[in-house]
Amino acid sequence: MAGPGRPQPVRILACADLHGRPERIARVRALAAAHTPAVVLLPGDLTHAGGGEDALTLLSTLPVPVLAVPGNMDGPRAVFQITQRGRLLGVEPVVIEGVSFGGPDVRARCDVLVTHEPPLGTLDLASSGRHIGTQVVRDLIARLRPKVLTCGHVHESPGIAQVEDTLVVNCTMGTDSAAGALIELTPDGATARLLE
Repeated sequence: MAGPGRPQPVRILACADLHGRPERIARVRALAAAHTPAVVLLPGDLTHAGGGEDALTLLSTLPVPVLAVPGNMDGPRAVFQITQRGRLLGVEPVVIEGVSFGGPDVRARCDVLVTHEPPLGTLDLASSGRHIGTQVVRDLIARLRPKVLTCGHVHESPGIAQVEDTLVVNCTMGTDSAAGALIELTPDGATARLLE
């Protein structure tokens, strides 16, 4: 909690794997209203096979900035719409309330890294029993050393874990019981909790 002279934490709502489903979109709206984040992060799979106009509309209708990266189910049309309606995280970090955000192609260090896939071996256990995260994301963590990495993709593995100095948050909404995550950043570090 912030006291005299201490900055307020920057609150982030992160929700992956909406897959264009109306109930998930409504849930993101409700969570944004309830938790008043400074920014909403959408780490991929906003749509399902490129459809999901409602999910894309979410990008431009929330009362706070929305930053997104595409997932494996977001086709070229969805990527175009993310660019037009929200903010597609690219090679340059985006700074909101003093916190820098970057996507998987970011070239500079950032406070919060947003990818669709989790790092290999962390929050990536699929129902098949296989780890399906990527080494590329693990390498990004080692190179960029973000305070937080948000991801999704693996619906069976929502959770919070530590990789080196990075708090990894699989904020999937891919199951009925998962509703993303609420993250708070301060100059001293980061905390996160999964939402239901």
